[in-house]
Amino acid sequence: MTVSFRVKLLATHAAVALLVGAVTLVVVDRQVSRRMEHQLDQRLEAQAKAVAQWMNRAAHPGQLARRLAGVVDARVTILDKHGIAVGESTAAPGVAPGMDTEGLAEEVAEARAGKVGRATRYSAIEGQPVRYVAVAAPDDVVVRLGLPIGEIDETKTELRRQLIGGAIASVLAAIGLAVLVAGPLTRRLRDATAVARRIGAGDYDVPPATAARDEIGILSNTLATAGAELRATEQKRREFLANVAHEIRTPVTSIRGYAEILSKSAVDADTSREFLTTIHRNAIRIGTLVEDLLELEALEAGKGSQLDSTNVELAPIVKHVSETLRTHATEAAATIDAHVSDDASVKGDADAVERIILNLVDNAIRHGGRGVKVSVIARRAGDRIAVTVSDTGPGVPAEHRARIFDRFHRANTQRDGSGLGLAIARELAIAMGGTLTLGDGSAFTLELPA
Repeated sequence: MTVSFRVKLLATHAAVALLVGAVTLVVVDRQVSRRMEHQLDQRLEAQAKAVAQWMNRAAHPGQLARRLAGVVDARVTILDKHGIAVGESTAAPGVAPGMDTEGLAEEVAEARAGKVGRATRYSAIEGQPVRYVAVAAPDDVVVRLGLPIGEIDETKTELRRQLIGGAIASVLAAIGLAVLVAGPLTRRLRDATAVARRIGAGDYDVPPATAARDEIGILSNTLATAGAELRATEQKRREFLANVAHEIRTPVTSIRGYAEILSKSAVDADTSREFLTTIHRNAIRIGTLVEDLLELEALEAGKGSQLDSTNVELAPIVKHVSETLRTHATEAAATIDAHVSDDASVKGDADAVERIILNLVDNAIRHGGRGVKVSVIARRAGDRIAVTVSDTGPGVPAEHRARIFDRFHRANTQRDGSGLGLAIARELAIAMGGTLTLGDGSAFTLELPA
């Protein structure tokens, strides 16, 4: 059987209140009992000592015992040095002055030893427990006072009743408080559970975060944040699939079209060679796209191929990039101006560093417009080297800057490219312990450890 949170909360409050009440009852009962007994002992001791001072003034111990019993409101017994009761304020059958049974009492023995004797025991004369206090008097006489403690026991019993009543009231109050608290809490927990179930079912359109700062509020806000992140992830997944389909559709359509022509029509050798070249080029395009996707996925998951961490000189890399893109730059009437000192070097993977710089310079030539001037500058920034690639082109439009490193995002959809180059470049920079950021215009800065 499943017990609800509400029932558990009520039971917990009741159990805690009951436990606190029980502990309080025990502690208070003991403290009150000790205090009452202590006060009673102090009173009887003081009165017994006062009676002892009257012993040498009395002509007859029995008369003195009866007279003082009315004054101190307690039973007074006077015992001689032989332990015989020579004075007794209470007359009862079988117990009279001259009997030596009282001399055997433990409190009398303690008084004869020079102490204040104390004892509690049932008295047949009083018909109830009696508290005795005995002290030594002149001439080896012992004065003992006894007081029935039935009233004290009644007081304790009444106190216990009140404490038990208070404990019951506390339990009821705790249950009432728990009912008031449990209602809103269980409602909020049910709401959080419903949100979690919706997320588990694939519905990420969950309520926004709340202003509550308690544990349930934190849970609700966490679920709301998770829902928003999953919704964004789902949106990216859909965009990713749409982009992949779009990127593959064009070369696949081209391959299919040329393949159908070759299979159904008689074409001359030159045309056939041209068609096959186009098919091959589109097949390479698809293969490159798939490889880039797999590499980007591995880099983002931290499972990419292990990159080297060696001392990489930047000047040879920038020179090689310029030579690689010379034909492309010539076709676009672009110029590449590099300002990299011969001793500029970074810690990283040489191939990855060259790939990033090649991508940045190629993008600058491709998107900067005809006659663009591309600048590559390396400078030290603390314990890092910053390589900035900028151009004199129009720059990255404001509406594209926030997503410039996203997969398949292209600021200019009229130009070729899969939109994966910058995403891969940034992940490569991160994998080498660096960063790749976009500054003013179209200035991209690669920072790596020096």
